[in-house]
Amino acid sequence: MHYLKCGHCGMHSALKSEYVTFCDHCSKKLPVTFAAWQARHPEGSFDTFSREAGISEEQYQAAIRKSQHWIFNLRQKAALITVVVIFAACGTLGAWYGPGLIRMLGKPAVSPAMLETSGWRTFRGNVLRLQTPVSLSPVSRNDMPNVRLKAFAGGGKAEGLEISMQEAIFLSESHIELDPASKEVADALAQQAGVSQFSYNEKRIVLNGSPAIWQQGSYVLNHSAPMEFSSLVVVKGGIRVQVLITHQGNDSTGRRVAEEVLKSAQMN
Repeated sequence: MHYLKCGHCGMHSALKSEYVTFCDHCSKKLPVTFAAWQARHPEGSFDTFSREAGISEEQYQAAIRKSQHWIFNLRQKAALITVVVIFAACGTLGAWYGPGLIRMLGKPAVSPAMLETSGWRTFRGNVLRLQTPVSLSPVSRNDMPNVRLKAFAGGGKAEGLEISMQEAIFLSESHIELDPASKEVADALAQQAGVSQFSYNEKRIVLNGSPAIWQQGSYVLNHSAPMEFSSLVVVKGGIRVQVLITHQGNDSTGRRVAEEVLKSAQMN
């Protein structure tokens, strides 16, 4: 069997008979047919035409293997690019949260007055809305290739806790998996300079019918300051959102405030 390459789609069609005229794949006319070839070679046979115009079975199989190898490599490269983009975004996430972790050093305990939720305000992001005891203001972020970042933060030394939200929009991804996303943001926090003894637990919850992951953990900052954090991670299509609340370790009021903030979260 011999095969003829289509000039339109580049695929090969089997030369099963002298009447093969159209491509098996795109249905367009092949660049040469036996009838047209025979008009120029009146003494030529179909076998001669097949050998001259087409490729052999061995050559065809080799071309198939080469094409499959190219597609496999292309998919590998695409997967690698996706991983690099996600991990780079995690690195950016760490660069953003790092200063917040450092600023928590030496903060006072959270005031019980902060538990009075009647004075809380609503913050609405692109994906999530929640109630917070402090205002969240935009923080300047530098976008990365294929990743658009939006960050907001509130709180400080006087409040005894910090609340942060970051939205990472992956322009080249139409869907992000929740479990890897939650692990990546936790890993980014654990790898910050000065952070040690990092540990956390997580549980899956549901927000308006959408799955989310709630993380609670602790770490030691600069080998001397015990800290705690609560984190909520959600994904929507190609967008990943994390709400992070940090406060001093063993601060029961800070823990309760963090819980109330995350419990108030709803999908838009």
